[in-house]
Amino acid sequence: MNGQNNEEGRFSYLKYIKILSVFLVLIALVASAYITLHLGIFTVQEINISGNTKINEKEILKRSGLRQGESSIFFFEDSVEENILKNSWVKGVSVTKEFPKKVNIQINEEESYCLLFDENGKIFYINKEGKRLGPANFDEGLDFPVLIGEGINDPDLVKEAIQLLELSSVSKVLNWSNISEVHLDSIYGIDVFTVDKKRIEFDTKNIVNKWRKVEKIITHAEIMGIEEKYINITSDNMGVVNFDLPVVKADTEEDG
Repeated sequence: MNGQNNEEGRFSYLKYIKILSVFLVLIALVASAYITLHLGIFTVQEINISGNTKINEKEILKRSGLRQGESSIFFFEDSVEENILKNSWVKGVSVTKEFPKKVNIQINEEESYCLLFDENGKIFYINKEGKRLGPANFDEGLDFPVLIGEGINDPDLVKEAIQLLELSSVSKVLNWSNISEVHLDSIYGIDVFTVDKKRIEFDTKNIVNKWRKVEKIITHAEIMGIEEKYINITSDNMGVVNFDLPVVKADTEEDG
């Protein structure tokens, strides 16, 4: 009988200890929450943004959802980064906390490669992958080749047009800076227009080989002292060239 009473007493004691432990844990949690939320120990007081030149800080802060004075405990870096990446100019982002009160946001921005004139008459910057970055403006500059034509919504055509521009960027014969427009057509392919009004028809496919042929044609014309105004390189086997021949003044008896 005494053994049973002792067992019941021990059980009641353990139960009391468990209840007391849970109560103390709850008090500790409440106290921690109060300290965190009301005393400002883990509140965001400083947000540092770096690496941004094309995107203003207000846009980044709005995307991040961060505000000064809010707790730095109750947000997750991954979700903040995901929100910021929704801006088309953001190529990469890193969000780090420096406890107790500081958050750092490092932005890696996209680079403009050329312009795209869309079907609505608006001009956008695009990168080397053909991604539309944002509306063109004077602050960022407009001195880029322009992709234009009804084929601009064809990803394969855009890819080939950008491939042409990449070839031109390392060419000593027909450089990127000499290209004014690249016309994209779903039927006739790609035409390049230069700053000095040359027209070069490429069609599609085998862009690298066709580009090399164009370079040879232009180089040969320069050696001969004549200027090509139109080149049709749509065929893999041959090219058609119209030259702007120099005007030679004929001698007359009056000239002596």
